[in-house]
Amino acid sequence: MQKTVILILLFLFGLSVTGQEVRSVNVNELSDDEINRIRKEIQESGLTEQEAINLARQRGATEIQIRDFQQRLREGFGPADSLQANPFQEDSLETQWDKDWSVRKDSFETETETGIDIFGYYLFNNKSLTFEPGLNFQTPKNYEVGIGDQIIINIWGNSQNNYQLTVNPSGQIIIPDVGPVYIAGMKFTDAENKIKQRLTSIYADMAGNNPQTFAQINIGELRSIKVSLVGEVTTPGTYTLPATATVFNALYLSGGPDTIGSFRNIKIIRNNELYSTVDIYKFLIHADPSDNIVLNDGDIIFIPPLEKQVEVDGEFRRKGRFEIKEGETLEDLFQFAGGFTGEAYRGQVQVYRKTQMGTRIIDVLQEESAITTLNDGDKVVGRPIRDEFENRVIISGAVYKPGEYQWKEGLVLSELIQKAEGLQKDAFMNRGTITRENPDKTKSSIPFVVEDVINHRSDIVLQPEDSVLVKSIFDLQEEQYIMVSGEVISPGEFAFSEGMTLGDAIFLSDGFTEGADSTFIEVARRLSYKEAAEINDQLVHIYTFELDRNLRLQSKDSRFVLQPFDQISVRQAPGFRNVGKVTVKGEVKYAGQYAISRKGQRISDLLEMAGGLTQFAFAEGATFERSNVILGTENVAIDLPSILSTPGSQNDLLLHHGDVLFIPEYIQTVKVSGSVQNPFSLTYEKGVGFKTYIERSGGFDAKALRRRAYIKYANGATASTRGFIIKRYPKVLPGSEIIVPEKPEKENGNVNQWLAIASTFSSIAVAIAAIMR
Repeated sequence: MQKTVILILLFLFGLSVTGQEVRSVNVNELSDDEINRIRKEIQESGLTEQEAINLARQRGATEIQIRDFQQRLREGFGPADSLQANPFQEDSLETQWDKDWSVRKDSFETETETGIDIFGYYLFNNKSLTFEPGLNFQTPKNYEVGIGDQIIINIWGNSQNNYQLTVNPSGQIIIPDVGPVYIAGMKFTDAENKIKQRLTSIYADMAGNNPQTFAQINIGELRSIKVSLVGEVTTPGTYTLPATATVFNALYLSGGPDTIGSFRNIKIIRNNELYSTVDIYKFLIHADPSDNIVLNDGDIIFIPPLEKQVEVDGEFRRKGRFEIKEGETLEDLFQFAGGFTGEAYRGQVQVYRKTQMGTRIIDVLQEESAITTLNDGDKVVGRPIRDEFENRVIISGAVYKPGEYQWKEGLVLSELIQKAEGLQKDAFMNRGTITRENPDKTKSSIPFVVEDVINHRSDIVLQPEDSVLVKSIFDLQEEQYIMVSGEVISPGEFAFSEGMTLGDAIFLSDGFTEGADSTFIEVARRLSYKEAAEINDQLVHIYTFELDRNLRLQSKDSRFVLQPFDQISVRQAPGFRNVGKVTVKGEVKYAGQYAISRKGQRISDLLEMAGGLTQFAFAEGATFERSNVILGTENVAIDLPSILSTPGSQNDLLLHHGDVLFIPEYIQTVKVSGSVQNPFSLTYEKGVGFKTYIERSGGFDAKALRRRAYIKYANGATASTRGFIIKRYPKVLPGSEIIVPEKPEKENGNVNQWLAIASTFSSIAVAIAAIMR
């Protein structure tokens, strides 16, 4: 890195270093100490920032290197550093403005009065809208050159040179070999011409009709000006701005007028005299920027308190508080508020005015707004139009275009029906109604015969807000349907149609199922309204029919026409049954599913179909599972040895669809569980009794309820202990489970129970004493 620093210094000060060598340097890799050494060398040489940059560019440095080098040189200078200590801070207005602008942007994040409704306040307190003065733009031709401006002169052609000159306190720039040129106070165009004319004294081929040397003159860094903002300012003080800054730039940087400051009487004081008055409303209302003048060094912007402020509310496009000048009227306020909304009643507004006695309401007619002046603190309210119609009639129901229509004098009902494109085909012709609003807002009903109005036999003159209702014939009757149930593919309700037959109904329900009996179809028809008017025992009419199974049209099919609400039931054929399946598992020769081929088949038949039991089958432990619609799946205890010995007996159950028979292998153990010392499974021994198996499991424990001990056999059957003094325990078989239940827990120390007992005995004692007396 030490070599890199030496290269840069040799390069800048014109010693023998090639541009290729310096272009190989990565400025960002230089340490802070190396940057400080380079900065110190440039300071001691008397070079300004721009002079050092121009020198580096002339000697072949890249723009990226120059940018990075400039950034690194500016690092490390805080507010406490003086201008003399930092050669690159002199006239660096852009750096100062960026700092102030950054502070201003940060203030938006902590702005507390975001809900202020003063018109114009948002203009200088809105992070989406800025008035930051531009610094990087072409110098305006009418710009007035002043002391401190930086003039950059670039010479190219036959001769090449660069000058970076500053207008000194005498208003001059000193051009080497030319001398002083006075340009302060001149327009930039005039100063440019004067400088070029003076340059011809040392660049002779710059003049004439065919020059060979050319000059380009620009303003470099603008001079800074100081402007003071006082009065009702959000952040008063003195601000450093570029020479091109305007009034709005300064107002934005300071936050603009505060909540009591004037937006329409901002005074610009220059050289101790009132120079201009700024009315921000001209910009806000008319987009007129003429008051946004360019500031001069030493200008004072004074914001006085506002004199009159009026609040606007209600049906105006802009709501809030507006500043009013002396002589402005209510009509001017309407313009500031953006005019009325489309819902506003424009004939009159209300002005609420504070007096020493309270508040007065002033009604101002529209024609008086141009002559009505306003006071400070007034509130102007625009009322909405009443939500009522002046000339409306309504028609609804069975017309093609129901809705609202214009009423005019002499409008009759038949004309309104024509406006609604006429009646629909299902219109009910016997009656319609007109609901009319009375003067007191109550309603009255006017009936009419629709058919007479259509045929011009009668008519009714309508009034505003009349509501005409023409109903459909379907509105005045129940929704008509028929119902099909039973052995059809898609049973349910279907819409009724005139002339519908029984075959049509079956067709709508997608035809018969395989189990349907098409020769016995029942139709239940409810009583007619005449029959229902008489008291009798009959509830419905019943009809029975037969139909062609393939629903072919037949003459007799059309003889019975269905009526609304008929209920059709298709019965199942007497001999139809769905294929029933039963399952046998375990120790049989041919386990699996078997079809129930006939009624009356039993468990013994199933075993015969399965080829009988194997030699390892444990018949005593066979289980039988049956699905019940009400109870669900349940286990049934069966005695398979008894079934095998006496087929067809009461124990030999009839088979049902879904039955499952399971024959296990021989079981050689007995399980003991529950309240015993060591619940366990023990080897079965023929002749060993119930109590012995319990003793082999360690005997009863302290919680055992001995008299309730029972046994559960392998086929699901159970047997319990009997006897009070002499216990008779059930027989133990292979695969059994001996279960000893636990005693229920007693409630100890129940105070309430003992109190109840004591109270009972006390009552008995009192009763006995009374009897004895």
